[in-house]
Amino acid sequence: MLIERSSGAIGSALTQFDRSVSNPTFATCAAGTPIFLFEAERDGGTRCYFAPRSGPKAGTPQPFTAGPSDRGLAASSGTAVFLRSSFCAPPRLMTQPLDLEKAAEARPLSHFDQETIDAWPACKIEERQLPGFEGKEIQTFIIYPPDFDPSRKWPLVQMVHGGPHNAFTNDWSFRWNPRLWAAQGWVVTIVNFHGSSGFGPEFTGSITGDSGTQALADILETTPRPEPQPSVDKERMAAAGASYGGYMMAYLNGHTDKFKAMVCHAGVYSYASQMASDIVVSRKRALGGFPWDDYDRMDRQSANRFAQNFKTPTLVLHGEKDYRVPVTQGFEYYNTLKQKGVPARLVYFPDENHWILKPQNSLLWHREVFDWLTKYIGSGPT
Repeated sequence: MLIERSSGAIGSALTQFDRSVSNPTFATCAAGTPIFLFEAERDGGTRCYFAPRSGPKAGTPQPFTAGPSDRGLAASSGTAVFLRSSFCAPPRLMTQPLDLEKAAEARPLSHFDQETIDAWPACKIEERQLPGFEGKEIQTFIIYPPDFDPSRKWPLVQMVHGGPHNAFTNDWSFRWNPRLWAAQGWVVTIVNFHGSSGFGPEFTGSITGDSGTQALADILETTPRPEPQPSVDKERMAAAGASYGGYMMAYLNGHTDKFKAMVCHAGVYSYASQMASDIVVSRKRALGGFPWDDYDRMDRQSANRFAQNFKTPTLVLHGEKDYRVPVTQGFEYYNTLKQKGVPARLVYFPDENHWILKPQNSLLWHREVFDWLTKYIGSGPT
């Protein structure tokens, strides 16, 4: 948006753009034309965009980078710099001319980590559109182990993102890193289910007032499919997620026994007790009402309602200083599993919040997660 400081008038800087914008700035292109620059998540990646500030195409956005994901945009004197990354490669500093007339090539400015990256095992990613809820196509990423042999049967881990109005974009993460997970000897699949961001407001808002049904169907319908996953051992599948992804672990546990094990980090277990969270106001819109407005509707979306069906062994991880999803949510889920005789393990971090950020804690977190999954689905092909 633009604000005219002399009058206070506010207006949109863009025309007909249906994605959320971040990191906006003013700049000039190589020919000196004034433009807007910004980033926007789109279809499982992040792109850098420009839009002329005047003329016949004023406010019309055009992507000028090719990803997979480009972030951290800055510009000066007709040149842009940004960070490019993917599931396979950590961020690299790139530069590219801001040319409105013709496509320009980006070139790397940083090379100091190339020797390390070249020494890593191979990384293979596929992007597919697979039928999910009511047959609608859902973006699915598949990350293969370094020594993948399609003639053999491999264990699979379904990685479920948080939010839910978020997405697993094809970029680098130092926390949930699908390349690292695949290197344990698993096929890793990622589904940007209904409610994910970057696919337009209708898709993102489709789960408002019903946080479980469509995402559940998307995950189950796409995991696995005979094509393109004929090499998946259906007897060795697991699922893992955090925050909303952790909620979905508990919700899945009440609706399917497809998975041999689950990992639930910082997961919402009971929407009623989520009133202790540091985010409360938005619950009314997300769930279709506060508990006292329509308790039955909220309860139908809550994982704890389906506890009678829990069967899947689950690793529960939670931080004491998590105010987004209070630590009692993890305790409630863990204690319920134990009371029902379902194999469960609790890993508690007294000095962490919603994210496990300290290096030694992160190492412990990964050891616990990988050990748990290996215990139930093994590692490598049969």
